[in-house]
Amino acid sequence: MERFDAIYCDFDGTITKKDSVNGFFELFAPNWMDSEKLWIDGKISSRENAIIQVGLLKNISQKQLNDYINSIEIDDYFLEFVEFVKLNNIKLTILSDGFDLFIQKVLERYSLDIPYYANKLIYKNGKFSIEFPYFNENCDKKAGMCKCQKVKENRFCYIGDGTSDLCIASKADLLFASKNLHKYCKKNNIRHLHFTSFRNIIDMLEDMCFRDSPYR
Repeated sequence: MERFDAIYCDFDGTITKKDSVNGFFELFAPNWMDSEKLWIDGKISSRENAIIQVGLLKNISQKQLNDYINSIEIDDYFLEFVEFVKLNNIKLTILSDGFDLFIQKVLERYSLDIPYYANKLIYKNGKFSIEFPYFNENCDKKAGMCKCQKVKENRFCYIGDGTSDLCIASKADLLFASKNLHKYCKKNNIRHLHFTSFRNIIDMLEDMCFRDSPYR
């Protein structure tokens, strides 16, 4: 397969072992699933869903927030994957319809310098608000963060796991999918490679595109 210069990757449930946004709402936002179901059914946009759910968050202390963020775990092989893309001179960017605050803190914990785009979660005096600096009125999915508009390369690889990845998945030259995205691709005959960890992705990339990889 022809090589490419850029990999774009989802964050929640892809880089992280569990969806950090859903986990946060499970702990601190009663009835968060009411709007979540509407979003899954396509009745509201992810942006509308996020506004509703963030509005449910009440009186969370700085310690509670820090403790939760520190509990977020990443895939066991993600650091190895980051080293792999560096050695092969591939640009890696995180595209997330989740929260920048979580991504920033997790990357800092692991001393990772990876560019990312996400919705802006603001915490002040125990309360939260949300902003959407990358919202695009023309986005087919009306997502809070339009992933497609951030892709600049003609050929790119995408890695994802869920509903927020459905639009960009169909545009990727090489797609790695897991969980709900994998099921969606199978149902809709979208070409993809199934993965369960970043070790799978490293192995498949080496075999298809980087046989001369210095990582081998």
